[in-house]
Amino acid sequence: MKKNFVRKICFFVASCLVTMVIAGSGFAGDTGKVKLSVLCDDSAASDRFVTEHGVSIFVELANGHHWLIDTGTTDIFMQNAKLMNISLDNLTGIAISHGHDDHTGGLTFYPRLKGKPPVYGHPYIWHKQYGVKKGNPVRICGMPYLARKYADPVFQPRNDVSQLDENMYFFTDVPREPGSYVPTQGKFQNEDGTGPCPIIDDATIAIRTPRGIVAIFGCGHAGYINILKAIHKEFPNDKLLAVVGGLHLKSADDEVLAKAVAYTDTIKTNDFTFYGGHCTGSNAIQYFTKAYGDKVVRPLGAGRVIEF
Repeated sequence: MKKNFVRKICFFVASCLVTMVIAGSGFAGDTGKVKLSVLCDDSAASDRFVTEHGVSIFVELANGHHWLIDTGTTDIFMQNAKLMNISLDNLTGIAISHGHDDHTGGLTFYPRLKGKPPVYGHPYIWHKQYGVKKGNPVRICGMPYLARKYADPVFQPRNDVSQLDENMYFFTDVPREPGSYVPTQGKFQNEDGTGPCPIIDDATIAIRTPRGIVAIFGCGHAGYINILKAIHKEFPNDKLLAVVGGLHLKSADDEVLAKAVAYTDTIKTNDFTFYGGHCTGSNAIQYFTKAYGDKVVRPLGAGRVIEF
């Protein structure tokens, strides 16, 4: 009798503890919001933050998981994270939009990150590339040696559309429609010098929220409209809540920008916002601002915090 009573008490206490742990973890982890903190961009939200040519965005998902999208060129993303009281320890993962050094150079400082987070990217991020611009020296723009060394053991290749986390998706190998605007066509060369590199490793992050999809671009090498079409094809019932990051529209003429705005109109939510930074181009930001106003088109910049 005593033994049965003790067992029942132990079972009751254990059940209560399990319930408390589950309830506590749900309360602490699931915030119901998605939060983006810009750790690196070509501009800054204020003079407190350091800038460089590159992109790095810290993502806090609604389930409490933490991701890093790109790492900029140096360790500036770490410096700005410290200023923003953001811990980069025990990241769920690092997603790389493509292999250029202004998005992967920060992986050189990977040993400083606690938890050894996996690095996700297209298999072709390892390919060396050279930037060719008339009147300028040839630029080596692939992933730096040390970044390769540290990322290789934890690398997780991803193709096409793959789910990285709850409501977070990785889009690569985006179809480039004939005649569509592909911003860097012919500007980068393969390492063997045989011809232009199409940058097929280009990737975009899509995060589904109850209000719509947040699309995070690294550079948008596959083309702004092509990328959004790929995301919309995968999630036809989800509207576009926001675009964030580098959109590579700085060489786009008014005809291209008019098409970009027109397509955005067909898939956006009523409370759509546009955060273009890095390689987006002032001309594109001005064009979108003229179309939507400065309440919709907002500055990016290191130190910016965006919540959805």
